[in-house]
Amino acid sequence: MRKVIFVLCFLWGSFMILLGQENKPVDNRQLPYLYELASKNLNYTSLIPEDSLLQLCRKLEVWARKHQHYDELFLIQQITVNSYCLKGDVGLALNKAQQMYDEAKKLNSDVGLVLSIQAIGDTYMHSTQTMQAFESFLEAEKMINVLDDNFIKTRLLVQQMHVSMLLGDAEKLKTYLIEARKLLDRIEIPDKKDYTFYVQCYETFYNIAIKDKELARLSLAEVHRMLDLDNDRVLVRWYYLLSSQYYDLISDYEKALSYCDSTLLIASQSRNMKEYKNLMLVKAGLLAANNMKKEACKMYGDARILSDSLNMDRYSKQIDSLHVSYWVDRIAIENAAMYNRLLAWVVIGALFALVVVSMLVYTVRKKNKRLVESHKALEVVSKEAEESIQSKNLFLSNMSHELRTPLNAIVGFADILSSEIIEDAESKQQFGERIKQNAELLLKLFNDVADLSNLKQNNITFTYDTYDAVSLCRNVVDTVENVKQTSASLHFTTSLDTLPLYTDTGRLQQLLINLLINATKFTNKGTITLTLEIDNDHQEAIFAVEDTGCGIPKEKQPTIFERFEKLHEGVQGAGLGLSICRLIVEQIGGRIWIDPQYTGGARFVFTHPLNKIPKSSDNE
Repeated sequence: MRKVIFVLCFLWGSFMILLGQENKPVDNRQLPYLYELASKNLNYTSLIPEDSLLQLCRKLEVWARKHQHYDELFLIQQITVNSYCLKGDVGLALNKAQQMYDEAKKLNSDVGLVLSIQAIGDTYMHSTQTMQAFESFLEAEKMINVLDDNFIKTRLLVQQMHVSMLLGDAEKLKTYLIEARKLLDRIEIPDKKDYTFYVQCYETFYNIAIKDKELARLSLAEVHRMLDLDNDRVLVRWYYLLSSQYYDLISDYEKALSYCDSTLLIASQSRNMKEYKNLMLVKAGLLAANNMKKEACKMYGDARILSDSLNMDRYSKQIDSLHVSYWVDRIAIENAAMYNRLLAWVVIGALFALVVVSMLVYTVRKKNKRLVESHKALEVVSKEAEESIQSKNLFLSNMSHELRTPLNAIVGFADILSSEIIEDAESKQQFGERIKQNAELLLKLFNDVADLSNLKQNNITFTYDTYDAVSLCRNVVDTVENVKQTSASLHFTTSLDTLPLYTDTGRLQQLLINLLINATKFTNKGTITLTLEIDNDHQEAIFAVEDTGCGIPKEKQPTIFERFEKLHEGVQGAGLGLSICRLIVEQIGGRIWIDPQYTGGARFVFTHPLNKIPKSSDNE
């Protein structure tokens, strides 16, 4: 009797102590205790009762929110999500993870975003959506580099090892194992021994996955040694699971079944029936491998019944939710039905009238639109015709003017030579040279007109190959130096020894000669400089021709590349050279412009792509 009274008093005292603990205010001194419990509740199953862990999480979450310790708040919430998942309440876990993510965005918290994405990965992992879990953990890994929190990094590495194991990706598992061991060797975190134990467990999983029996045996022995050394029986479930898989690897199915039964016993104490079902399927496979077919069939049947039960429970909740939604919708429909019937005839009549009016409006607008389009098309055609006539008139006017000068010179000097008035050989030679010079000018004028027409119509074939642009520039400068009619000095400068360009060397020479000859016309003395550099950012070669001549007025610079545009009427030429230059540059895929900042004369700049194949290469 006294013993009974003693036991009852002891139980009553224990209950009162627990009640006092329940009502005791929670502060941050219990955070390490939470982290210690959470370190033992990772990935596989709940080794600590989930309700106790969730209750402590809720209290600490209230404390963290009250004191605005948001980093701790998000870590507590992530532990809450993991606990829901281990309990089998994936729906609640997903809701909590979504709440975390929304709050992290609102607070603009990097820690919160990382942990919320990690929590979403937890829900995927525990709902057998392994690939989505892997992608979520990868996203968290990218973001975690901005944080200096080794505790969070270690937890994420453990989860990445687990999901790699579930995917059967041994290489990824090995990579994360190496990274985790390096991290644990150089840091100090709460309950480091637990995470070191996890790493050893996953190394055993890896050795079993690659079917290395000896390494698997040694690593399993190390797991057992760590359990005995630490005397932490909470983590013994890992050893049972690993032992079952190891003995399955070495075909010792009797021991594999024994350890599988031990694992099932621990799993049955939790309420995560999905995990229990998966272990039943593992045991059924071991029974079949041990030639115990009847027992295997029974185990498969029990697992199927449990799976159906789990699905039925889920479907029942969905059906209940759907049933409630149905009645709410039905009441709303019945309330709206009477109102809809009253409006039905009004709506039908209004709709009919609207259709008739819409058809009339559409017909009128369509006809008006056709009239407007016809009017615009007529204006465009008229404008093009007018511009074409003006262009032809301008062309004929300019050509007649430009042709008259060299032709008059040719005819005049030819008449003098044929009249035999001039008898000395020197004068005859001088007149012959003038005739030749004007004939060449006339021929250049015809060639310019032909080039301009062909370039505009894409009738010229460009022949592309790789040439040294530096050597080409030197040759062009030497050529122009020999034919220039000015005392200005001609130079070529570059910091490059060589520059291979995929280009049409003939057209590039024509472009450079046109610009240099054009510079000699307006630079009686001083210098004319050709420069070549490269722009690595835009992958372009940059050519520039600058002189110390009279320059180009600001008002003429926008139109200087137009046809028949001349800077000075007294200078020979038809005003086609710069227009041809622009067309050649466009064909090779570059740009040409006048440098408006240069005030020492005139500076023309054009670019040539380094690696890009010019668009005109299609015409080859």
